[in-house]
Amino acid sequence: MSILIFFLTGAFGALVKDLIEDNTLELPKKIDGRFSLGFLGGMVTGGTVGVLIDQNPATSFAYGFMGTSIIENLIVPKVLGVKLEQTTEEIIKWIAKEESVDPDLALRVAKCENPKLDPKAIKINTDGSKDRGLFQINNKWHPEVSDEKAFDPIFSTRFFCKAFKEGHLDWWSATKKCWEK
Repeated sequence: MSILIFFLTGAFGALVKDLIEDNTLELPKKIDGRFSLGFLGGMVTGGTVGVLIDQNPATSFAYGFMGTSIIENLIVPKVLGVKLEQTTEEIIKWIAKEESVDPDLALRVAKCENPKLDPKAIKINTDGSKDRGLFQINNKWHPEVSDEKAFDPIFSTRFFCKAFKEGHLDWWSATKKCWEK
């Protein structure tokens, strides 16, 4: 079987994931200081794994679908300087410091929004919208942020830092009494 078949089925898996996730084709790009591998990362992962593992196009499709997550989880944290054994609190402080935002403020806001600092936390609001992740990024007000990104501690901390620098600390005004202390 031609190697091209594996890369095409990996690409198809990545395409399906992008369409299901947010109905857009995500190409490699830098988002808030973070490199996203997008569709091409899924294609390369799917094709490579399909050829190396079992010469099965279904494997290429599956790994193309999961490809960007696999690559980012294996490579990106090391490239960014985040050690995999770091606690969520350490990640928040490290990124805030890197972004020139008060690390203690970032940590207080995160703890007030999400006391257990659970990156996968979800709160369903009365209007049906969801607050997601460490900084409880709302899917109604920020539809550009996928669940995958909202649940990523690195992305969500950078999201908070960017919002803070742009004067949007009021996005977290519901817990202001808590984090202002």
